Amino acid sequence: MKASVKTATAVRASAFLIAILFVILAVACLAACTGEEGEDTLPDTGTETALPETTPDPATDTVATEPPEETTEEPGEPVVKKAVISGGGAGSKTYRAAFDLIDKKNPKVIVLCTAGRDTVENINSYVGTMRGYSRNVEAIALSTQLYDPAELREKIVTADLIIVGGGQSEYMMDTWKQFKVDEYLVEAYNKGVVCIGGSAGGMCWTYCAWNDFYELPDSVYKWFYGIDVIPIYYGPHFSNSALWAEFDSAIRKETSPKYDIGYAMENGTALVFIDGKIVKSIREAGTEHIYEYKFSNGKWARAEFAYID
Repeated sequence: MKASVKTATAVRASAFLIAILFVILAVACLAACTGEEGEDTLPDTGTETALPETTPDPATDTVATEPPEETTEEPGEPVVKKAVISGGGAGSKTYRAAFDLIDKKNPKVIVLCTAGRDTVENINSYVGTMRGYSRNVEAIALSTQLYDPAELREKIVTADLIIVGGGQSEYMMDTWKQFKVDEYLVEAYNKGVVCIGGSAGGMCWTYCAWNDFYELPDSVYKWFYGIDVIPIYYGPHFSNSALWAEFDSAIRKETSPKYDIGYAMENGTALVFIDGKIVKSIREAGTEHIYEYKFSNGKWARAEFAYID
C-alpha cells in the first residue's frame, strides 16, 4: 500500500516537471519565431557590401536658378550746352541767334540785372527787349527782393534762356554767392539752358575776364573770375578805351594759363558756343572785330578771328 502511494506521487512529480519543461520550450520557440519575423537583415557574408557611387546630375541634383533679368534703360537725349557771349552792345542779331537755339514758342526767359543793382530802368530795358522774342519773361531782382531758396533755384534751372545784364561784376558775383545763384546758373547751363550776356553779363559765364572794378578814386582794371562754364579768357569792349585794350598785355603775362584760348571782342560782336565750342560769330554792323589768342610754346599769339556764319 505504501509502495503504491510512493509510486503515484513520483509519477505526478514527473508529469509536473514535464509540463514545466514543455511550457519553457513553447515560450522559447515563440520568442525565436517572433524575432525572425521582425528582423530585416542582409545575410552575413563576412565582407562589407559597397554601395555604388553616384555622380550628381546637374539637370536633376542641383537647384536651377534663372539668370538675373537684364534691365536696359533707353539712353536719353544728350544735353546740349549753349551760350552766347557778347563783347558788349548786343543787338538784334545776337538776340536772334540766342533764341534760335531754343526749339520752343514763347520760351521761359529769366532776366538777371544784378550787376546793374536791379534798377527799375535797367530791368525794364532788358525785359522790354526780351519780350520782343517771348511773352514769357521774368526778372529776378536779388538786390531789392527776397526769394524762397527753393523757388529761386526752380526759376533759374527750369528756364529756357537766362540773360545777364551788364554793370558791376564784383557786386553781381558777391550777391549771387549770398543766395547760391552762381551754383544754380552752373546747374542751369549743364541742363541745356541758353546762357547769354555781354560785358559783366558775359564775364560771369567765362573762366576769366578783363574787368573794370569800380573802386575810388579811379577804376581798377584786373582779372575777374566767373563761374567757368565757358572755358576762355574774355576781353569785352576791346576798342572802347586803352584800359579795356590792356586785355592784350594782361593775357600775355599769363605764362601758365588754365586754358589756352582767349578772345578780345569789340562792341557789337558775339560768339555762339555749343558744348564749349564756337559754332557761330556775329557782327551787328558787319565791321566789328574779334581777336583770338592762342597759347603755344610758352607764349600767346594773336590773330583776327575768322567770321563763322
